[in-house]
Amino acid sequence: MRNALVYLTYNGVYNFTNGIGTQTQLLLRGLERIKPELESLHGPIDVHIVCPQPDAHTWGYDAGLLRQQSRRINALGGKLHYIPYASQPGQELWEIRSWQTLSAGVIPVLRQLAPYDRVLLLCIDQPWLHLPRTLETFTSGHHQRLHTLLVLYNTAFIRNWNTPDDDEIAWEQEGLSQAQAGSAVAIADICPSFTAHLIHHFDVSTAQFAPYTSSILTQDPIFALQSDTAIRALLQSYGIPVDTNLVLAFGRAAPIKGFERLIPALAPIREQIHFVLISVPYGDDNAQQRLYDRLLAEHGIQATHIKHFTRELPRALCQWQRTTMVVLPSQQETFSNIPLEVALWARDAGPVVVTSTVGGFADQIQDGMTGFVLDITSPSHMAQTLQRVLQLPRDQHTAIRRNAYHRVLRQYDFTRNFPETLQWFWGATPASSR
Repeated sequence: MRNALVYLTYNGVYNFTNGIGTQTQLLLRGLERIKPELESLHGPIDVHIVCPQPDAHTWGYDAGLLRQQSRRINALGGKLHYIPYASQPGQELWEIRSWQTLSAGVIPVLRQLAPYDRVLLLCIDQPWLHLPRTLETFTSGHHQRLHTLLVLYNTAFIRNWNTPDDDEIAWEQEGLSQAQAGSAVAIADICPSFTAHLIHHFDVSTAQFAPYTSSILTQDPIFALQSDTAIRALLQSYGIPVDTNLVLAFGRAAPIKGFERLIPALAPIREQIHFVLISVPYGDDNAQQRLYDRLLAEHGIQATHIKHFTRELPRALCQWQRTTMVVLPSQQETFSNIPLEVALWARDAGPVVVTSTVGGFADQIQDGMTGFVLDITSPSHMAQTLQRVLQLPRDQHTAIRRNAYHRVLRQYDFTRNFPETLQWFWGATPASSR
């Protein structure tokens, strides 16, 4: 029984500066680790990646990352498939007409996969939501062995939460409606809060949900602990003081991440901390970063503001004994990997996580047990919570970090969760008996 996993993404192969890049890395690294185990159950599995053809306007394009990813895909027995998305000059990827073009472009790819006995399509986010409808024109013989999982990490109600786009809502509703019980299409259940979001905003009462728990590769080498000497040297190279309490926040430089709410809330504790903000702009637009700088100056916050993507610095800060907290004041958040990463890095020393109450944070953070939550609509509550965390006794701080670490191991390990997805679609009969 020959199987193909086809992962349809939109920039995760050549961009590692956002969550989609993180998810693509997770899939490839995770399968490198557990592919033999999966093949003992299901037979040979090849991994194919489908993504838009990159061009001069592709955000965050990293040629070195692309070469690395291509080698990994080849080693997993698959191939990287590019699909053009622009039918008109100046057309952008994040347009519905581009998504329609992408779906149509998958048909030739699937014809190349005809020798496989089973094919599972993992369709990541809005661009691929209508793929099952496009495939209705494909031959019926392929439908008998073809299954599709619609993996949403976002919706119009999250992307533009104040003024969601009606056309995007209609696109999402039509796409999700294809996942009827008994069909070859399912919706990914990535976490309870987001599944509840889909049920609340869309007519999916008769839809089938398949397990696809948002996860992390707990044994990834990136989570290996570093020496204090190495961490100290790295922090000093960035100009970050090593003799004071640090508060860390990192993510995209976008209003949805809520950093402009956090900065004023730090003012009451500004004499006790140094703030490290790592903000990643979208393209060349640094307006949000300029806003952060103005607020830091206005409120007299001693800070180091890093204005580019880095993995090495959060990794080091989340192991450093003087980093007291990582704050995520998001106004919307489907499911952030940051609390999982912090828990793994900070298992021996480092920060606890402080989050807003939105989205997947409700699934990840037990207030006072695995982290803390704050009301981002109340500046006074934010300030009080930050003060409380800063004053935590050392033994309580340690206990919360350890609780968070063990919860990640129990609930969010890719090597435990992804096999459940394949079992849902392909069963668990040993390959030798098929």
